[in-house]
Amino acid sequence: MPSISSTSDLELVEAIKADDQKAFRALFDRYYKYLLVTAYAYVKDDNTIRDLTQDVFFEIWKKRNSLNIRNVKAYLRRSVINKALNHIKAQRMNFEDSNEAFDVPDRARVQEELEASQLQKVINETIESLPDRCRVIFVMRRMEGLSLKEIATKLDISPKTVENQLTKAIKVLRAAVEPYVSGGLFIFILFGIF
Repeated sequence: MPSISSTSDLELVEAIKADDQKAFRALFDRYYKYLLVTAYAYVKDDNTIRDLTQDVFFEIWKKRNSLNIRNVKAYLRRSVINKALNHIKAQRMNFEDSNEAFDVPDRARVQEELEASQLQKVINETIESLPDRCRVIFVMRRMEGLSLKEIATKLDISPKTVENQLTKAIKVLRAAVEPYVSGGLFIFILFGIF
């Protein structure tokens, strides 16, 4: 197998099927943060989304010998979304079992959560639609917290190019979320989430 970093997702899956722990770790490293962000669109609790994401990878390892995956990213995304929805359903059932009144403030909170979930979905889809280099730079800056200089060094490009790509990404994101939020709130969302 080629070096882990240049190995395709499907090659990693094939190696995992053969009990390769390094391949499993590489898949985990490649998609862990992406799945956290995906889960957060549904469940706004850091500890819970970490648990849900780890469960996805645990099940992959548990079922490794019988894996049949054609699109790894789509499979992982669907898995974590299913876990998030099941978590929400379980929480709702627990709430109903407690016989607590579902009053107006709770309805308002649910509406806010739905709107936040929709906004996160728009943000995720917009990031996914960015050109490759632009998306990579944005993710390195906002999700991994790397400085412009660190990104430039890693990608072997100038800090100015990094800055230009980030500006482009932010313009695209601003246009996508504008119907949902005001300008000031956009900055809060951008730097608060990423």
